[in-house]
Amino acid sequence: MNAARVRAGNGRVGQTMLAMGLLAALGIGVVHAQSITGGLYGKEPGGSKVTLEVTSATTGYHRELHPDSNGRYTVAGLNPGKYTVTASQDGATVGTRTITVNANVQTAVPALSSAEVSAAASNNAANLSAIHVNGTALDTNVIPIDVSTPEFSSNYNMHVVNQLPTGRGPESVALLSSRVRYDNQTTGLIQMGGASPAENRYYYNEFDSTYDYQGLGATYLPAEAISSVQALSSNAGVSWTSTTGGNISSTVRQGSNRFQAGYSLYFTPGTSWFNPRSRDSRTSRGDYYAFNSSNTHSANVTNQYLWASGALVKDKLFFFAMLGNSPANTSQGNSQTQQTDTAVRDKNGLLNLTWNIDNDQSLNVVGNRDWKNTFNNQYVLTRDYDPSSKGAYYGWTSSQVKNQFLIGNYHWQINDDMSLRLMGGYLSQSSLSPTSTSGTGLPFVHEIDPVTRVTRNIGLTTTSNQLYPFAYWRRGFKGDFTWNLGDHKITIGGEHYKHFINNVTTTTEGGDWTYHNEPGTILPNGSPAPADGRYVDRYYISTGGPFYTVNKAFYIDDYWQASDRWIVYAGLRDDTFINKNINGQNFWHLPLLSPRLGLSWDVYGDSSMKIGANAGKYTIPIPSSVNNGAAGAVTQWNRYYTYTGRDPTTQAPTGLTQIGPQSTLINGQAPSAANVATSNIKAPYQYEFQVYVQKTLGNSWSSMAELGYSSLKRAIEDTCYTQGITDYAQAHGYPNYEDSSGCPMINPGIAQVFMRDYNGDGKLEPLTVPGNVFGPAPTRKYVHLTLELTHTQNSEEPYYLDLSYTWAHLYGNYDGLLNLGTRTNGGPSEQILWDFPGLMEHSSGNLAGDVRHSLKLNGVYYFSNGLRVGSTFDLSTGTPQNCLGTYPDIDNPAELYGAASHYCDNVPAPLGTAGRSPLFWQLNLGVGYDWAINESNHLSLDLQVQNITNRQGRIDSAQRYDTGGFQDDGQPILEPSYGAPTWQVPRTTMLIARYTFR
Repeated sequence: MNAARVRAGNGRVGQTMLAMGLLAALGIGVVHAQSITGGLYGKEPGGSKVTLEVTSATTGYHRELHPDSNGRYTVAGLNPGKYTVTASQDGATVGTRTITVNANVQTAVPALSSAEVSAAASNNAANLSAIHVNGTALDTNVIPIDVSTPEFSSNYNMHVVNQLPTGRGPESVALLSSRVRYDNQTTGLIQMGGASPAENRYYYNEFDSTYDYQGLGATYLPAEAISSVQALSSNAGVSWTSTTGGNISSTVRQGSNRFQAGYSLYFTPGTSWFNPRSRDSRTSRGDYYAFNSSNTHSANVTNQYLWASGALVKDKLFFFAMLGNSPANTSQGNSQTQQTDTAVRDKNGLLNLTWNIDNDQSLNVVGNRDWKNTFNNQYVLTRDYDPSSKGAYYGWTSSQVKNQFLIGNYHWQINDDMSLRLMGGYLSQSSLSPTSTSGTGLPFVHEIDPVTRVTRNIGLTTTSNQLYPFAYWRRGFKGDFTWNLGDHKITIGGEHYKHFINNVTTTTEGGDWTYHNEPGTILPNGSPAPADGRYVDRYYISTGGPFYTVNKAFYIDDYWQASDRWIVYAGLRDDTFINKNINGQNFWHLPLLSPRLGLSWDVYGDSSMKIGANAGKYTIPIPSSVNNGAAGAVTQWNRYYTYTGRDPTTQAPTGLTQIGPQSTLINGQAPSAANVATSNIKAPYQYEFQVYVQKTLGNSWSSMAELGYSSLKRAIEDTCYTQGITDYAQAHGYPNYEDSSGCPMINPGIAQVFMRDYNGDGKLEPLTVPGNVFGPAPTRKYVHLTLELTHTQNSEEPYYLDLSYTWAHLYGNYDGLLNLGTRTNGGPSEQILWDFPGLMEHSSGNLAGDVRHSLKLNGVYYFSNGLRVGSTFDLSTGTPQNCLGTYPDIDNPAELYGAASHYCDNVPAPLGTAGRSPLFWQLNLGVGYDWAINESNHLSLDLQVQNITNRQGRIDSAQRYDTGGFQDDGQPILEPSYGAPTWQVPRTTMLIARYTFR
């Protein structure tokens, strides 16, 4: 083979390598999961006789590598960007490769074949230096194959995300895959791996920013500052913070030697054809269930950003800086009795510094501050649901929220076989002295229509709570050491996170009042209502305070290169979760060991086909809202009064006479650790299994098939079934004991040890109560099959396409930390499920997130004149619906919760058997134009329309069948809103302009 033939074949080789995602099954990399740096690995047929140089013009990086006797080599700690790998043998250059390194990713360097190396050695080196295998197309797609690890993830560069008509936050990016479900019924967040939205973890530059007060979402950085996103829906390695859901990791943009600057503008048209109003929803009586058709918003600059990046010191110190600003975004919302004008302003600043100390050490520090101000003006509607009847000024509310981030990452490649990685991070969120006309202690007043049962606000304030400052902070540290020992890569590491919450809530000093007209009613305190049925109920609650939570872990894993094509992974993670009460005392200390196993097989030895498998045990920390709810000093009571009149201004009752005693639910004393949780309570966990196949198909096509299964084995929830503890204690040697411990935390379905003073002598003693006293054991099983087909953009086929389909079945009696079946979104791990055994009768079936079929199609077509068209299409079958009614036995404590049991019309209605929501589909369309004004100036314009057809299908229905009351004949009083629909979000449009100077 002569040099000319080598050059002529280069295009074919390059195209093949593009289709393979620039990955070769030739060795093992040393890049870690959720790292802000990337790495290269490969194998050269010349073995140890070959010398390799890795260089980057954008950062000044230069490193010389010497493969081992098998030709394998690795290099880690590389900042994202393009790198050139030059292979030399006997003083002559035999080839170069240009590779794009991405954060979190190990990228294989394609090797020349033995024949090509021999040809190169016999020809002129100057000619052979023209051999280039270029991987820049990888920038625009998910990496299809990485055989260096059994871990399976999807990696997205924000460049292509910006060209798709979809959201840009980490959850919107994850939703591009059919494996991920959008919970548009309860939380507005996502489900991954069949878990509830409260079980996902979120990362920025390796720092876990999950909002661990409630476990829902995260403290976010601006999407404009993100370069790439990695998503794992399940089966992560031990170096990730343990979770029973999925992981989403984002990496902040960095600077380089090349100076760049830009401006981005995101503009939303006002309420019009481009952004129409949502549909109203009505009850069976014709009353409004949701009133949306009169809500409007003005044309707004949603966000605008000014950014710059470059080198402060060439080849050494780089920066990325960004200023963001959202001018007043104004909108108007209408309810039954009020109109609210809202203005939201936001500004933020971010700076990311990268210091390449030398070729072996790098330090990255990113800081961000965000200030968000919200102001609401409220007006009275003189006619219900009629915005044209806008009347007197009602009041105002104002809030200021400040978020702060500081994250540092250090990487040291000690030598060819050892590396060290350290991370430290801090974030805080504070609500700075919220103010309101309600904050002065005005009464909060409602009345209930005796016929329609509709609750109407008739007072001067829309909130029942006093306003207090809110504070939340989270800090974390992580470090690990990696050592390559022959065919083994062993990592030992640990992490420590601590977070603090101070959230105080009390009802307003003026009182929370509700007027009733219910003749013949027996009040909850046991007293009869007045003969005319007219009385007023005053409700009071005080919760919250300062709380700390600590989550820490140690882990060790080993990647074993068992043979040239096989990699075996084994890891062990030791988590410890510590939650503290309001006095700073531990009310539980939960350790758990989690083993993980994985296997990666490069079937043909050329990265064209990979078979992977994973199995592991996973746990999750319990959010500190449990501290607030179960371990705080809570006061909660109701008082009932007759009244002689109403204040003409505030509508508060006057001439009060109390009816019977105060009904005290919680007495205001901080519970002891023994009352907060059982003494043998253990951390939750589940098992996960996965097997998958990835295959390149040529011509930039790749495919994937994945089969996964998970099974929840243990959970933590609270129970309020003190009668069950009392009955069991009295039957087992303590006949005079009456339990009054409130709602302790337990492991449902498992025998629990309750420490109580059973003899009344001041001494705590253990008593083991069988798990079935409180109801069945929790179950959640999830099985899914995903098929995916991907095409990467190349010069001959200028389009990107990703088609994925998932069949799944999610079933059991437990959605997870968050209960989705009742659409109530209560506190994680403090759902009503095991409060009383009757609530768990007929509770097994298809869970709320059981979407059997999901299809996602994403694509962009690039025309030669700069025009591009992008689209995303989402098609999925409906979710199970429930009929929730009141437990049909007034003597059972489950009856106290009203329509929360699996009974309808007094007969069983098992979970998920009230039909399904209809088929869901949505088409999003975007048109963009890229204009290279000259070599240094670039302008792009995008018009992105979500739900372009303005389809507003039904996505959910109200689940509660009755009001919680019964008629004289024992039949439940029907809830008029049962079955009332919730509609799909209508068309939304955004115009985006981006200017870049290079």
